Amino acid sequence: MRPSLLTLLALALVSTPAAAFVRSRLGSGFLRRTDASNVRFLVNERTAAGLTSSAGRVVITAGSDPLAALQAAADSWTNIPSSSLTLAAMGRTPVENSVGDNENTISFADTPENQSVVGDAVAVTRIRAVGGNIIDTDILYSARLTFSTTLQPDALDIQTVAAHEIGHALGANHSPVLAATMYFAIGAGTNLLSLLSTDDVAFATEVYPEAGSAGSSFGAISGAVNLNGGGPVPVALVTAIDPSAGVAVGTITGADGSYTLSKLPPGRYFVYAEPADGPVDPQQFSGEGAGANTSFTTGLHGGAASPQAVAVGSGATATVNLTVEGASPALNIQGGGMALPTGGIFFARRAFALGRGQTTQINLFGPGLDDPAITESSISFLGVPITVQPGTLQRGRTPGTGLPTLIFTVQVSPAAPLGVVTAVLRTAASLAVFSGGIRILPPMPSFTAAGVVSGASFLGGAAAPGEIVSIFGTNLGPANGVVGTLDSAGRLAASLAGVTVTFNGVPAPLFFASQGQINAQAPFETAGQSTASVIARYQGTASAPVSVGIRNARPGIFVVPGSSRGIIANQDGALNSASNPIDRGRVVIIYATGQGVVDPPLDTGQLAPASPLSSAPAVTVTFGGRPGRVLFGGMTPGFAGLMQVNVEVPSDAPTGNAVPVVVTVAGVSSQPNVTLAVR
Repeated sequence: MRPSLLTLLALALVSTPAAAFVRSRLGSGFLRRTDASNVRFLVNERTAAGLTSSAGRVVITAGSDPLAALQAAADSWTNIPSSSLTLAAMGRTPVENSVGDNENTISFADTPENQSVVGDAVAVTRIRAVGGNIIDTDILYSARLTFSTTLQPDALDIQTVAAHEIGHALGANHSPVLAATMYFAIGAGTNLLSLLSTDDVAFATEVYPEAGSAGSSFGAISGAVNLNGGGPVPVALVTAIDPSAGVAVGTITGADGSYTLSKLPPGRYFVYAEPADGPVDPQQFSGEGAGANTSFTTGLHGGAASPQAVAVGSGATATVNLTVEGASPALNIQGGGMALPTGGIFFARRAFALGRGQTTQINLFGPGLDDPAITESSISFLGVPITVQPGTLQRGRTPGTGLPTLIFTVQVSPAAPLGVVTAVLRTAASLAVFSGGIRILPPMPSFTAAGVVSGASFLGGAAAPGEIVSIFGTNLGPANGVVGTLDSAGRLAASLAGVTVTFNGVPAPLFFASQGQINAQAPFETAGQSTASVIARYQGTASAPVSVGIRNARPGIFVVPGSSRGIIANQDGALNSASNPIDRGRVVIIYATGQGVVDPPLDTGQLAPASPLSSAPAVTVTFGGRPGRVLFGGMTPGFAGLMQVNVEVPSDAPTGNAVPVVVTVAGVSSQPNVTLAVR
């Protein structure tokens, strides 16, 4: 029969240890959402900073902004250019957990039912599906653990957990790539996995493709994994990695040993198969992991001594068949870590980050790593310029578990590509990989409060809700500037070329991003707040928080670069200039920003509609001190954050090529020395 099935996915994060492209299955079919163009979660109304459990334990730390973090996690899945996924703005609900109400709920509530479901996990996603179609999902956080949005060392990051669990709610299974959001484990005090990896993006693109982008701009690799003596290898972990672009996508083989890695950006990929013998185990894939063969040695296409990269082109599928030796692996990397700023070194079964140009001590650990045949030359990083420093290799045991560990110093090239890296450990007899276990990050973005300025006046000191602002600093984004795009909901996207900016945890839509400058829209959600903590991130590396004042309004008029002349259109639509002045009594359109909250209100990133028009409060304009008649002051249709003021030039206005013009919103005036030509 065709069941209406309530499935409790044990596809949850594990509490002490904290993505590849594996889908969740219901019977013989894959799970997917039918509401993918408008997935809306409701957050239990008790979710707030300072939340405690029934036993008095802090569940959400003071100073956290859980609602903003949850929305940011949802936005990360929305802001995928190649996917049609759209997660709507989250609402509030008194419901603590009800998987039968056809509503998607997120809850931290400490109820007996919730906590019996969560058990020892960090969080669990409950899914109700009918015929493979997901119709109801509840994300339940553990009330036995502590969560934060401030990277508190002993707390788990709310956004990272939410991004992972939302992935399950969309139909994603766990990933064999350690640096993916859908990897099964998370650590305290880190948000490394909050940034979707190419593996996560491949899932969203395959299952929920954007119209017109489904096939032509991506390629695939398919093949089979078989034993040297014959026979398929089921549930082998297969990964393709393009080191020049930091791209890694993984999957598992079927019962016949076959696999397909789809939605790969064009490039040259190394492909390998490894057993699911830790840190990724068959149990992480729920029923998909049944019948796994873990008794074989890792096989790399072309061989460990001289691996061969496979070219993948747009719309093409490359074939890579892998043959592996059927024996228990002599080497098995279970985890790794790096030196801590406070001294010592951490050991974890999850990914860690290295910075470009960084020299630091790291470790790999697991069974067999005490083999005396392992030397510094045994360690490499697949296709990436990371070198082991001579004379630094040490041997030891991990605390608690006593697993053999290799500790050594690495130097990361300043030119190392950003993204995911696989470490390779090779002896004459065996091969092991730490699959996507390292992420190369750029240097920390840096800016000051003085560097956050109006995108029109370039005056600093504060920002207004909905204002177009410019952020000037260093290491803010890619060397070559990138222009923003609209997401699948038609809004200005809040992620651009690996760059994100948040104001008090709320993502800011981005117009432009480069190494030295970001142009963004200050979120309308800052209304009513006196300050905002602004954080810029590039490829997962976050700046220090910068406190910026928030004002109700802060109008600034856009000017022609290198002049005082405002960007002002005459009544005929032509740009005002000395050679094209406006006649007194005629109408001009002044382009500005910093208007603050408008009526009717707009969502952050929303392109203003032509009907109804959204007006700014109490707009006035003077020309050389003489008031003009304002016909409209509000948001420009078809744009985000751009204000326009349609105003009649008074009959007694001064004439000349440089008549001062001032726009005032709610009693706050625009910058001085902006001019237009009047005759």
